[in-house]
Amino acid sequence: MQSTQRDPHRRRVLLFSIDGCRPDALQQAAAPTIHALAATGAVAWNARTVMPSCTLPCHTSMLRGVDTPRHGITSNDFHPLVRPVPSLFEHSKAHGLRTAFFLNWEQLRDLAGPGFVDVGCHLAEAIEPGSDEWIADRAIEQRAFADADFTFVYLGHTDEVGHRHGWMSQPYLNAIAGADRCIARIMDAWQAAGWLENTTVCVVSDHGGHERTHGTDHDDDILIPFILSGAGIKHGVSLPDGIRVFDTCCTLAHLLSLPQDRTWEGRVVQEALVS
Repeated sequence: MQSTQRDPHRRRVLLFSIDGCRPDALQQAAAPTIHALAATGAVAWNARTVMPSCTLPCHTSMLRGVDTPRHGITSNDFHPLVRPVPSLFEHSKAHGLRTAFFLNWEQLRDLAGPGFVDVGCHLAEAIEPGSDEWIADRAIEQRAFADADFTFVYLGHTDEVGHRHGWMSQPYLNAIAGADRCIARIMDAWQAAGWLENTTVCVVSDHGGHERTHGTDHDDDILIPFILSGAGIKHGVSLPDGIRVFDTCCTLAHLLSLPQDRTWEGRVVQEALVS
């Protein structure tokens, strides 16, 4: 198998997206693993997403490195881009890397075109309690088979709880705590595999929320956390204002030693990097 012939000590990137996670909620929630990543890495508690602040447009920007006007996805219904922009999945595969994608909201499947994910698993919806845990189980079970350079784990239940019970409600904060436990389990599995020392972990969200909705340009909807920790990242750094969700793609590509695609509009967050 291809994975048995590859350097186990190469740089890896592990990206977690917690849907609908406001930075102020993350700071309040019982989320010790993410709090430790922020304390030992580089963090912006006031990064900004794109408009409309909805899941598919925001993730398209996150993974394709461009703002909404460039990719043209303005709702949670996907349509092919008139002028294609490579996602981090596609860019990684084009340069010989392996990718893995675990998600519990099916509409995000179009973030990677056919043939650009080596190992993937999804649930159609993140509605039911336990869906984030199911995704974490799949990521752990399939990690050795995937042997991925870039792994993206999407945890969508927090957003579902926000819509049901309200952003900043106790059930919503509990859902963030549940996502934190999923991240802890996955990181423990990476540690057991001997990978964590050479892994950069990124925790980000697509958007925030207010009351029981989101999609506006209000700070409650627009502000997101942006956390980098691990290999190649400075220790205990507060990042400057101005980080955008589409900087995620560019920064993670750099950490994977990939060239920047000329169509990307984001920037590499150099302030977080050791060199």
